[in-house]
Amino acid sequence: MAQAVPERPLAFGGPGKTPAETAAALAAGVARFHVESAHELRVLAALAAERPASGPPVEVLPRFNLPLSDGALHTSALSMGGRPTPFGLDPSEAGEVMRHLTGGSCPGLRVRGIHAHLASGLGAADQLAVAESVVDWAVRLFDRYGVPLHEVNVGGGMAVDYADPGARFDWAGYGAGLARLVAAHPELRLRIEPGRALTAYCGWYATEVLDVKRSHGEDFAVVRGGTHHLRTPATKGHDQPCAVLPVAHWPHGWPRPTARGDGVTVAGQLCTPKDVLARGVPAPGLRAGDRVVFALAGAYAWNISHHDFLMHPRPGFHFLGR
Repeated sequence: MAQAVPERPLAFGGPGKTPAETAAALAAGVARFHVESAHELRVLAALAAERPASGPPVEVLPRFNLPLSDGALHTSALSMGGRPTPFGLDPSEAGEVMRHLTGGSCPGLRVRGIHAHLASGLGAADQLAVAESVVDWAVRLFDRYGVPLHEVNVGGGMAVDYADPGARFDWAGYGAGLARLVAAHPELRLRIEPGRALTAYCGWYATEVLDVKRSHGEDFAVVRGGTHHLRTPATKGHDQPCAVLPVAHWPHGWPRPTARGDGVTVAGQLCTPKDVLARGVPAPGLRAGDRVVFALAGAYAWNISHHDFLMHPRPGFHFLGR
């Protein structure tokens, strides 16, 4: 099990962990598991019991699908909690899980805290309210069973505004709120999962306009690639922000297709009308051979794309650093 940051501790999370994956993680020295179900807990306990008794216990953070406020439910772009979902344990199972972890039936495991990733696409105020409710619930649960609460992972889901790339999550306000929360519970370590909100801004998808055509009064630019490279706009139902880079050179002997109107729909090469990257792009005079560069492609872009759909070539990757 390779580590991106060697000699740093790893946590194993996510639903649907197979027994083979869990065993491999234990063998590789992973000492922290975010447990998604009672079944996962039983499997982990059985496999951890097979390790040498002299080793330290495996730390467990049960993940719970906790209630969300109406405000967070209505403003989130994607809810993983507060409603029926495949993520985490139902709060009604908290007692059973805590009795297993604190009653001696799982000697190879030690409960360290709680994990709750409940929603995505929240602003700082709603995100802070979620964190406060998760911490409050965890403190009351651990007090009830008389065990120390060392850590609460309040998840992520910080909003990224694809319609307004210049608008950023209020990290200063969120950080100040978390500082107040930590001050109220000085013995507690809080963890967050910023994910998309950090990396989305660090990636671009650059492609070439292959053709420009007009259909029922609308201009379309067909680009090399498409949603099998950058699936984010099709998945989230938005227009991916982009910029056009005009290219003067046209090496071919035939006429160069050119947009007639001011707005262009940018589509890919796949034989599906869902292969659309952006609509209404202000690109008067866009021509075949020009380049289009899509911003905010550093998260949930290539990773979630249906790479081999229709067997088109994969894109090249270029990593730039200072």
